[in-house]
Amino acid sequence: MIRIAGSNPMSTKFAAVPDICHLMVKSAGISAVVIAGLFAGSSALAQQGAVIADGASLKPATVVLAYYRFGEDEYPDSSVRLDQFDAHLDVLTEPNINVVDLPDAIAALDNPDVPDDGTRQIAITIDNAYRSVYEEAWPRLQAAGLPFTLFIATDLIDGGADAYMTWDEIRELVDAGVTIGLRGASHGHLPALGDLDLLKDIRHSLSRVEHELDITPRLFSYPYGEYGNRVINVVDGHGFVAAFGQHSGVMDSSVNRFTLPRFPITEQFAGPDRFELAVNALPLVVSDATPSDHALADPRPQVGFTVARDMGELNPLNCFASDQGMLQQTRIGRRIELRLDEDFAPGRARINCTKPETRLVPGSRTRTETRWRWLGLHYYLPQYETEIGGLEP
Repeated sequence: MIRIAGSNPMSTKFAAVPDICHLMVKSAGISAVVIAGLFAGSSALAQQGAVIADGASLKPATVVLAYYRFGEDEYPDSSVRLDQFDAHLDVLTEPNINVVDLPDAIAALDNPDVPDDGTRQIAITIDNAYRSVYEEAWPRLQAAGLPFTLFIATDLIDGGADAYMTWDEIRELVDAGVTIGLRGASHGHLPALGDLDLLKDIRHSLSRVEHELDITPRLFSYPYGEYGNRVINVVDGHGFVAAFGQHSGVMDSSVNRFTLPRFPITEQFAGPDRFELAVNALPLVVSDATPSDHALADPRPQVGFTVARDMGELNPLNCFASDQGMLQQTRIGRRIELRLDEDFAPGRARINCTKPETRLVPGSRTRTETRWRWLGLHYYLPQYETEIGGLEP
């Protein structure tokens, strides 16, 4: 029996699941019919995934933090300084902060509204299993009693490079209750892979984790935060119940479970003010967002969304695009259309929309606080036309 790696085994039960990978057939003989079925459509695009843990007492909104390296100061774009991380842990262990297991937070998305008691609900994720996770982050998190999820790319572990953890070290974390998620095998640009290579990558990563750890991960993190409908269909088709990007925002029930946001935490964004902003963030709830596929065919897409009525007044709501600054808006009622002044460059692109909200502190009739509602949108523009999907010959 293979365990489901979707929750802390110290607090949540494991269950047996069928080996979904047999649907993928052997790498040398995937038929066009099987591939077409997997890419044609997915429940992930139409509905939310299955409950995988018991989050009945938790709020339906969680700020998810995404860490990568720790104390590797030569990589400031993907690392936090140790003094920054220690300061984060001081914040995360304050009485008004509730750090929860990520699978429990995902299960809580199905909860009805839970009264706001003033606490902030946080989940911690770490990507890629760099050695500094084991040597620096893991001892600190263990001492603080904080749960976290580790997303791994299996080829990086199999390569045996000193920069990454070993399978034995990952097993140690699993035995201690750490949730393991996947990033595929190669840690490649998944939207750029052809259909067959994409299937092979996901299937191989599942096979390696099942062999090494005797678990079946149920959570996925897109390498570089890159995805589109074609990638979502394959991830959903392999039995994952949720997947995360690298776009800022708050995870709540309004967001498709295969496009969930996280706040990336690196040296540039790890200072006390920015960290406080992330920890205190609120969801900016929207619907009918366009374009519907985040793997773009147009370098200057028509971006728009409708803001939920319970988000209050739209002013001031501002949106900013990568390398373009603040975007002009056209509003019709609660519908907002954004105008890009320039094409997105090939590769990754982001739009962040924020709106301040001043509210009474829960339990107080006079004290107020200002928190920011946040919506992150992440796009991938293929480097070449040949990257756009379609069955390989």
